[in-house]
Amino acid sequence: MNKLEKKAIRKLKKEFEKLSQEKQDQAAFYIDRQGDKYYVWDFEIENRRFEWIYVYETGIIVKCTK
Repeated sequence: MNKLEKKAIRKLKKEFEKLSQEKQDQAAFYIDRQGDKYYVWDFEIENRRFEWIYVYETGIIVKCTK
């Protein structure tokens, strides 16, 4: 795991911990994805699918709901 991946996971985890403990416990994670410019967490809570994308270049987390 390279330095950018570690940073992305740390930032995503920190953001995830802002959710209530109940929501954290309900989360069902799917396989993490990554590309040259991003790292993606894909998970589901209460039948809602979330995709959080950490963009390496900017350090921004983009949150999408499907």
